[in-house]
Amino acid sequence: MSAPRGERDVRLMQEIRRRRFTRRGFIRGAGGGVAGISLGSLLAACGGETTPGGGDGVEPTDIFGVGPEGHVEWANWPVYIDKKKDAETGERYSPSLRAFQEQTGTTVNYAEVIQENASFFGKIQPQLAAGQETGWDIIVMTNGWEFQALVVNGWVYALDTTKRPNFDAHATEWAKSPPFDEGAKHSMTYQSGITGIGVNRDMVSADIATLDDLADPAKLPPKSVGMLKADMADFVMINLGIEPETSGPDEWREAAAWLQMQRDSGVVRQYYEQNYADDLTAGNLSATMAWSGDVFYYAEWGGYPNLEFVFPEGGAYMWADCMMIPAGAANPVSAMSLMDYYYDPVPATMVQEWVFYMSPVDGTRDLILQHAAEAEEAGDKAYANKLTGTANNEYLFPTDELLAQTSFGRQLTTDEEKAEWDSIFLPISE
Repeated sequence: MSAPRGERDVRLMQEIRRRRFTRRGFIRGAGGGVAGISLGSLLAACGGETTPGGGDGVEPTDIFGVGPEGHVEWANWPVYIDKKKDAETGERYSPSLRAFQEQTGTTVNYAEVIQENASFFGKIQPQLAAGQETGWDIIVMTNGWEFQALVVNGWVYALDTTKRPNFDAHATEWAKSPPFDEGAKHSMTYQSGITGIGVNRDMVSADIATLDDLADPAKLPPKSVGMLKADMADFVMINLGIEPETSGPDEWREAAAWLQMQRDSGVVRQYYEQNYADDLTAGNLSATMAWSGDVFYYAEWGGYPNLEFVFPEGGAYMWADCMMIPAGAANPVSAMSLMDYYYDPVPATMVQEWVFYMSPVDGTRDLILQHAAEAEEAGDKAYANKLTGTANNEYLFPTDELLAQTSFGRQLTTDEEKAEWDSIFLPISE
């Protein structure tokens, strides 16, 4: 189970990702929300109060105090779990999921059905509001507006925090109690990453290290800069020295003024929801806001050594995709068992070696280095070097000092905040 993939599986990875879209799109929808999702009105729909243990008001021990049901329905993003091709049947499967099923006897239906947070939330929200099952036992949602709506309305179960031994033993410090879910009481991070700057060194010789560099026509060609709609407000605030978590409308307008200045400079090519990587790899972008795992994949594994990920001098935005159990889930005990399974370093490493984002699990770096040594011993030096580069990437395994320079951004908690945020930032990217 812990053996490295080998060159054949690397080719499979490249085949699957040949038309890879960026799964990070629509982190919170445009401007932190989406039409029709209203925290205040959602609260009104369920009486204006948070229920203590999930949609039905029961305690976590009542939900998780029984034996496993033996099945899990898991909704996740595309290209977000390890894959392998069966040599005999040609079937593509997840080795880590297959190992879980063999170890526990629990079957798992894994579905790549989440294309964006907002649209997926929109599909399950009516069922949750009506107290009905969504059909899913695990959903993977990004910290942000939809995440908050799920928690505040009691539409996801509060977890039994006494029943996750792998999490207790191996969760990284930042995953144990993220600011958007203190104590990880309603979620367990699946993968995380950093929003920084992707640079195409074939197009840029100047040093690109600061926020202002992304608005400098002397350094960057006209219409060659990409900005990410979902992240840009928090990203700019961080780099202006503003604490997004405690920011208000005055600080939002300050960030918007910088974004308008950048737009007026003529360097911006497009405000992306996703798919910026297509233009970056095609040579249409000289520099862009970018997600750490995407740039690393293309530079180290995808054949684009001209690409570089830069952590801005002023700091970076951090995000987390989190496993949650919807209220009314048919198999919550088995779901939590599966969630905790991915905090074992072995399956966590299998996932990280495929998706190249930050794992919330300690110990994965040592296993990647072990796999590199095994590949070296087997004579596959090129594969060994790629694994070593993965293990030594500071954005996959950030230090505490680096993490201290990141922020999870502003958590919008009322309809009024969201409306003002949207009125300030949306016009810039239209």
